[in-house]
Amino acid sequence: MIKRRNLLQCIGLSSIFWPLSLKASENYRLSETFSIGNRFRIQTTTELSGSMFFTPNNQQQKHIQIKGSSQIDFDETILALDSSNKVNKSFRDYRKVELSRTLDGQKQETTLRPETRRLALFRQGLKKIPFSLEAFLTWNELDLIRTEVFPCALSGLFSSRSVGLNESWGAGLEAVQELTDLEVLESCQVSCKLDSVNLVNNSQTARVSFLGKASGINEDGPNQQILDGYIFFNCETRHLSFLYLKGTSILKNKEGKDVGRIEGRYTLSRELLPAIHLDNKFLAQYEPDANNTRLLFESRETAFSFHYPRDWRVTSQSEFQATLDHSKDAGLLITKEKESKYASSAIYRDDALGFIRQQQFRIENQGVIQAVNDTPGLDFFSFDVQIESRRMYLLYFFYRIGRSVFTIACRCPQENKAGLRSDVMGVVSSIKPTVKSD
Repeated sequence: MIKRRNLLQCIGLSSIFWPLSLKASENYRLSETFSIGNRFRIQTTTELSGSMFFTPNNQQQKHIQIKGSSQIDFDETILALDSSNKVNKSFRDYRKVELSRTLDGQKQETTLRPETRRLALFRQGLKKIPFSLEAFLTWNELDLIRTEVFPCALSGLFSSRSVGLNESWGAGLEAVQELTDLEVLESCQVSCKLDSVNLVNNSQTARVSFLGKASGINEDGPNQQILDGYIFFNCETRHLSFLYLKGTSILKNKEGKDVGRIEGRYTLSRELLPAIHLDNKFLAQYEPDANNTRLLFESRETAFSFHYPRDWRVTSQSEFQATLDHSKDAGLLITKEKESKYASSAIYRDDALGFIRQQQFRIENQGVIQAVNDTPGLDFFSFDVQIESRRMYLLYFFYRIGRSVFTIACRCPQENKAGLRSDVMGVVSSIKPTVKSD
């Protein structure tokens, strides 16, 4: 919906800020243009509440109460524009990140660690790719950033032509998707209107209201969203300076029936700062790649940490195990073993071979135990097998780190073997034992 994690408390603006009205006969061009080095200070707050029905596997339907709030404050510097002169890369320096939510009575809090508060945000279509050069983001940090509104993408709330007072136009689809977090937009009836243009602190400031509905699909499933809000546009500095949104998200099931309702308020304050010059050397370092976009897995409940590519997903975790899945039918199981279980990689290989034979997989090729270069204590071996009608690649690792022993088992289709093998090697070599927090 309205960014579910980013719906905030309304900051009312008194009529004392609107001392002088301008002539109603004039037309106004409301549009933002950006250049590399433009800077803004952005502050957002969110308040949301609601409930939804949830049906766990083979269990009765459960009614869950939801509450949440956030306060976020950061500076944003424009790093790059695409061929349409839209911002597709920026640098953010966060001062404050406080997000809390309560799901079914359980409170959850999310923030950015100090080492990830300076980061770059690459935007590709509707997809946001945040990354830091100083530390890998965790999944929660990634989720926090990618669900925040990207202010530079809200230009679709302004008309593409000059408009007069009380004139209306349809909101741009990209801006509506940015406000609603709908990955698939199935219908949109959101209209905007120029309400007034007044002098505020000797600057012309336009007030544009927007109202309507949008339907589609996001990570919560099918839903309909009702939007009611307004923005202020500074006609002198030509930038969106404030946004207020009151929204309702009506969650649907596969049959189209309502299964939840979340209401919230969100505000965004945006101050234009002096621009800075950025040389090519500075800009070149902020390019997303396979390394700096990795995610960090670190948990108080789990006795180890590791980092992994974003197209893998951690699907389960416990004190001594974690599993990851990939969309290409690949899976990875990491286990911290009891020190006495495996004295060598040869013993682990015998166990793996026994499991393969027990499952009656047909072995087409057996690899020998090999050491991984540049990673002391790490050995690996593999099997090419046929499981029913499908050829699979099974890759195993034995990793001794000090007194800790880890075993890692990976499976993937033969056709994806080459591409995924380097991913797995990177995950395994990054494993580190940790001390659990109380």
